[in-house]
Amino acid sequence: MAGAPSIVRAQAARPNIVIFLADDLGSADLGFRGAKDIRTPHIDRLAAEGVQFTQAYSNGPVCSPTRCALLTGQYQQRHGIDGVIYVQERDRGLSPEAVLLPEVLKPAGYVSGLFGKWHLGYPKETFPTRQGFDEFIGHLAGNIDYFHHVDRRLNADLWNREEAIRDPRYFTDLIAGEAAAFVDRHRQRPFFLYVPFNAPHDPFQGPQDRPGQPFEEKRSRGTYAAMIESMDSAVGRIMERLRVHKLDRSTAVFFLSDNGGVPAVASNAPFRGHKGSLWEGGIRTPFVARMPGSFPAGRRQSFPCAGMDLFVTAAELARAPMPEHHYLDGVSLAELCRGGTKEPVRDTLYFHYQAPKQGAQRALLREGWKYRREADGTDRLYHLAQDIGETRDMAAAEPKRLEQYREQYEGWLGEVTPG
Repeated sequence: MAGAPSIVRAQAARPNIVIFLADDLGSADLGFRGAKDIRTPHIDRLAAEGVQFTQAYSNGPVCSPTRCALLTGQYQQRHGIDGVIYVQERDRGLSPEAVLLPEVLKPAGYVSGLFGKWHLGYPKETFPTRQGFDEFIGHLAGNIDYFHHVDRRLNADLWNREEAIRDPRYFTDLIAGEAAAFVDRHRQRPFFLYVPFNAPHDPFQGPQDRPGQPFEEKRSRGTYAAMIESMDSAVGRIMERLRVHKLDRSTAVFFLSDNGGVPAVASNAPFRGHKGSLWEGGIRTPFVARMPGSFPAGRRQSFPCAGMDLFVTAAELARAPMPEHHYLDGVSLAELCRGGTKEPVRDTLYFHYQAPKQGAQRALLREGWKYRREADGTDRLYHLAQDIGETRDMAAAEPKRLEQYREQYEGWLGEVTPG
């Protein structure tokens, strides 16, 4: 085949990129994060053999904003996606003008596949296949029934590229099988594999549950645990294909969650809050980077990072050129992944979330401090470096700092919010 030798050379020079993204995972609900009632040996192995980022954040406390930031390397507010894209919003989606990670990797020789949850739009022009992904099998909505593969409005929502399909498999098993097959097909060239699980997002249906009607669920800690363990098995199945094809040492693997867990079943300890809030429990995530021989095993990095940093990190690892004049909010974590100590240049992380019929929530992280404005307009200030549980509001004791951060935040918001 013409061009095959150059593809093989590119494989040797450029690592494969794999991103596993959990959905609504509690920060304490993995074995290596202290869970005693949930078994996650495969994800735990990633952590043991890789670098753990101990102050990692999702860019938002709900699904769509985080996915937007991760795939664009920019704050989601630049794209007008400050909250969830709901199932009834059939005309809404990420603009086709947005530059996504697979589009940046393609000129470097990468083939890209997405297996799982999209949640960035319903119109055909916003499908993953229109935004750089060569392959897509999964769903568009925020969640689907794991067996019937329909959304909350009972729309069929399982796609192969741009065609609706049917498949009898439990959705997490389906993702694992298709992602593993993608590795088999593309083992001789560099690839980007994005695996955004629906698990453990509701409906709470474990692999042994087969409800008669869509969205019947068992909302319990036990079912939630079974869903996480199924996700862990899927991670193990995909990682095994890398090992079989001797790609283990030439693949950069990342694992994180899109936001914190829901209070009914998840544990976000030791953090305060949960999904939907800008308390640490809503936006802190486990974050692991693994590539044996390149990333040191057992290293811990404390640099405050966010999902959007994966875009820049992956592009640097792939040596993929950025589009001219393209602005990025994320920073590269590649040096820290390799065990370096020189931190990227960024002094502040910003968070903004607008839930329907509620006031906006705001948060700013800087110098070990966190400024937070609640939906009711109350300003708070916490010294996270000494108070990770956000229990002591320092606003009254630090009025100058509070005002400085408030003004800085207003400037950022004016910059990133579309006019």
